[in-house]
Formats: sequence, C-alpha cells, structure tokens
Amino acid sequence: MTINQNKIADAAEREQALDPARSFIVQAPAGSGKTELLIQRYLKLLGTVAVPEEIIAITFTRKAAAEMRNRVLEALERGKDITVPEESHAQKTWELAKNVLLQDERFGWQVSDNPSRLKIQTIDSLCAALTRQMPFLSEFGVQP
Repeated sequence: MTINQNKIADAAEREQALDPARSFIVQAPAGSGKTELLIQRYLKLLGTVAVPEEIIAITFTRKAAAEMRNRVLEALERGKDITVPEESHAQKTWELAKNVLLQDERFGWQVSDNPSRLKIQTIDSLCAALTRQMPFLSEFGVQP
C-alpha cells in the first residue's frame, strides 16, 4: 500500500492527536477537518478494543452525534474498497477503517448490521444511561 506523502501543514499535530495515550483539545476554524480528526481518533481507538462499546464519543447535540456516527459508518464502508484514496487525510481514515474492519471480523462485531454498537452519543444521553444503572447498582429500586 502506497500512502500519499503530500501532507497538510499541521500533519504532525494531527498524527499526535491520534495517540490513544494522550489527551488533546482541538481548536480550528470551520472546514479545517476537526470532525475528520475526531473520526480518525475514534477509529484508531476502535482498532484497539475487543468490543466497540469500550469506546465512547460524546457530543453536545443529537445532530452532531448522528453526523459523527454516519461519518464513521461511511468511513468503514469506504474501508472495504481496495482503492487507496488520493488525499492524505482520506488515506489515513481509510487505513484506520481497514484496521477496524479487521477487528470487526476478528471479534464478530457486525457493526455494519448493528451500528448502535458504536457508542457515539450526547452528554445528556450518557448521563441518562448512567442514571438508569444507578438503581440496580445502588439497590435503591426503580429509577427516580
């Protein structure tokens, strides 16, 4: 596989942001590729786990969560293609998606058939899910 070496100006910083051992704040203007970078990081993390539910992506709005889920699923679909994309950022996403597809096959995730296994949600839905678990864990009974 030949990867295009025509990189964008902040390619080194983008590569560092994919390191699962590090935390990052991404600040950039609209259209600069922030969502693509977040999708790449999510794919990178998915490639390291046994079940996709181990990775959670949190957004503020349902619209943003839906967009991110769709873009991850689109990346996975493009990862099935044997043709390497020309743009360097698309190549990176394609490469990461191919790795996730190997994990999917290895562990039988069937994410394409079960996209709800991708935990991409709003902060409110995460809090609601945690609250629903509290009665069971605390043995208080039904949810307040």
